[in-house]
Order: sequence, then C-alpha cells, then structure tokens
Amino acid sequence: MLIEILIAAFSIMLASLVGVLFLSSVAQQFLNERLSYLVAFSAGVFLVTAGALALEVFHIYETALWWGLGLIIGGYVLGWVLQVLLPESHHHHDPACGHGHGKGARKLMVGDAIHNIGDGIILVPAFLASPAIGIAVTISILIHEALQEISEFFVLKQAGYSTKRALAINFGISSTILIGVGLSYFALATLNLEGVLLALSAGFFLHVVVHDLLPKRSQHESFGDFLKHMVVVACGLALMAAVNNVLGDSHVHGDSHDHGEAHDPEHHGAHEGTPGGAVVPKPAEEHHHGEGSDHHHEAPH
Repeated sequence: MLIEILIAAFSIMLASLVGVLFLSSVAQQFLNERLSYLVAFSAGVFLVTAGALALEVFHIYETALWWGLGLIIGGYVLGWVLQVLLPESHHHHDPACGHGHGKGARKLMVGDAIHNIGDGIILVPAFLASPAIGIAVTISILIHEALQEISEFFVLKQAGYSTKRALAINFGISSTILIGVGLSYFALATLNLEGVLLALSAGFFLHVVVHDLLPKRSQHESFGDFLKHMVVVACGLALMAAVNNVLGDSHVHGDSHDHGEAHDPEHHGAHEGTPGGAVVPKPAEEHHHGEGSDHHHEAPH
C-alpha cells in the first residue's frame, strides 16, 4: 500500500510544473477566462470526495456517530483556523492579481507548503481505508493542486523569479507532501488514528469546498453567470460520482484489514462503540474456569 501512496504523492508533485504550459499570452488569456470554471468544477469533485470520506467515517464510528460527526466538525474548524492564520494559502482565483510582490509570494509559499503537508497526511488514511477512496482523494488533490500551482507560478513570475527558478520553487514546495505522508504513515504505525484522520480530512475538504471553491453570487456580475458556474459544479460532481462508481467500494474494513504492518490486526474488531477504534482488552476467559476457580491452570479434561 505504501507504494500506491507514494505514486499518488509524486503524481500530485508533478502538478507543480503545469504553470509552464501557460507562459504564452494566449494561454494566460485562456486561463484568466476559464479559471473560475475550473475552480467550480473542482468544487463538484471535492464535494463527492468529502462525502465519501464522511461515509467512511460513519462506517468506522457506526456505534458512536456523534464522535465521528464531532471530528468532522473539528476538521472544518481546523480549515477555518488555517485560513485565518494563512489567508494566502489558497490563491487560485486570479493569477493576474496584485500579490506578486516579494512578501506576498513568500507568504504564499509558506501557506502552500503547510497545505501540501496536510495533503500528504490525508493520503495515507484514505488509501488505508480503501483503494477507491485513496484514488478519489488523489484526483481531488491533483485537480486542486494544479489550479493552485498555476496561479502560484504567475505570482512568482510577477515577484521577479525566472521561469526555471519559479518551477523549481513550485516543485520543491510540492515535495513537502512527502513530509505529510511520512508523518501520517508513522503515526498510524504506532497509534490507531485512521478514523480520526479521515474525519478531520472530511471536515477540511468541506471547508475548502464551502469557503474556497463553490461559486458565490457576489463574485459574479449576473445571476446567469452564477448559474453557469453552478452547472459546472454539477458536472464535476456527476463525473466524480461516476468515477467512484467505477472504482467501486473496496473497503478494507471487516476483511483482513492489511495495512501493511502499520496496524494492529485486531484494532478494527474493536471499532464498535470505541471512539477512534481503540483496542479494547479482551476480558478474561472465564469459560475456562469453574466458579470456584482461583485461576489455577488445571489440566484440560
């Protein structure tokens, strides 16, 4: 499973190089005219992925839904806090806007690096939950990362960086996703946090959709233009739902739950009624002893 996770991470890293495709003025004009539609499309994709993550969380916490819901809300709040602390961490609505000065570019790079670490943390529990969810999360992050990196490339260019240096910086920042993958993988190898990370991821994805991707009426000159963008959202939602349907629901839960060696093989048997799927010690095997037994091990009859 680690190989699949690393392939997904490197695929997302390659998205950092797409900015070079828009060096010409014609391509820049095309991007300026179409970027809002691409963002709207990614909103639909993210909605389906957030829903799939939430369903997986409710599957894990089926006897403690309140706990899973609370963690999802916590992920949403976490996204809001990061947005308040790093308002420039999502910058893909207008590559020609005036954030190209050096200070703004540095803030953008720091915010993007933190965001990429979060993406890496999300990837691991998604693939461990099921390959289908892992692929869905990868597609969502890949689309969002491409939009982010296109605009970041132009911000760096406006800040005075050469094309080669801008691409190198973008790729270097994107590589911080591997830090998140490493942190998440080793955390799950020692602690049973799969349900917690999935729930926080679902909430975080929902925050990205609501605050960063969904079209807002105030951003459009006419109601007709707003409706066009909502149609594109529906197209992204339908396409991603079709992809999920093709991938199928290949839950690892309830089967062998082979998570590479990162998990105790018994931990999912304890999901029922235990927040976070914590392992519950088995009760003493009283059926081996009679009532008067004081735990002396007698020879079997």
